[in-house]
Amino acid sequence: MPLATQAVPSIPTARLELVAITPESLTSEQTSDGKLGQILNCRVTSEWPHADWEPHVLQLLQQTFAEDPTDIGWHRYVLLRAINDQPATLIGSVGGFRWPDNHQAAEVGYAILPAFRLHGYAIEATKAMIAWIEATNAVKTIFAHTFPHLAGSIRILEQCGFTLEGPGKEENTIRYRKQ
Repeated sequence: MPLATQAVPSIPTARLELVAITPESLTSEQTSDGKLGQILNCRVTSEWPHADWEPHVLQLLQQTFAEDPTDIGWHRYVLLRAINDQPATLIGSVGGFRWPDNHQAAEVGYAILPAFRLHGYAIEATKAMIAWIEATNAVKTIFAHTFPHLAGSIRILEQCGFTLEGPGKEENTIRYRKQ
């Protein structure tokens, strides 16, 4: 049985459920109203949101949803992990973003809370996100950006079939392309 409400798109994997963010979950996250766990039907640890998450992205996503409410699924998914009979726990996020200037290109990104790293969750979630993007048949190329000093992130991308392409869009980043 899915961990989250059926009204929200989700992608199941062997160990995770990727649940699409919605305007409601974004608002809860932005205002820190304590309702995110209720909205997602999960446990939210004190580590959430993770330190790598930039608050301005939440505002950008709210604006995008206001412009096109059907875009749910094309942005960010939270990763829920249920272990044994315990309630699902929010352990990270993954996203598939269409490039605004080229809808035939998309970018993936991921983040796992520190307590849940080194268990293969980022690879599992990223592969599921890639499969979802490819199944839309709307995207021809998938990219990812990271920093050259993040060896773990680079290993994840390589294990998901990405190869180094060159400098990234943002300063000091590098870009990978899915082969």
